[in-house]
Amino acid sequence: MTSTFIATNPTLRQGDSGAAVTELQQLLNAKGINITVDGVFGGATRVAVVQFQQQNGLVADGIVGIQTWQALRRNAPIQLTDAATYYEPSNYPYQKQAFDWLQSRISRFDLEEFARRWRNLR
Repeated sequence: MTSTFIATNPTLRQGDSGAAVTELQQLLNAKGINITVDGVFGGATRVAVVQFQQQNGLVADGIVGIQTWQALRRNAPIQLTDAATYYEPSNYPYQKQAFDWLQSRISRFDLEEFARRWRNLR
């Protein structure tokens, strides 16, 4: 695989595996193309990628590059666990700005309750 850091949009192809492939499979499912989420870019994942690329007017080569990532992520919801896992503000300064914006909209009570649960304090 070109990169293991998902936020960089690694180029993926059949034979790759890992977290980026898992994200790819989850995004394909979110777009209505049912694929097993196993983190392995096998033949079924390649077929699903080609189908998605065809449906979205992309080059249908089964290789996930920047245009395919962008189309997959368009209007896709984000999980906070994903954001925290791939938080790298030294390379992506806009990530800190996004977290700061979100935190400014969460009440102090909710932040304190989250901290209590996060620390497993009863």
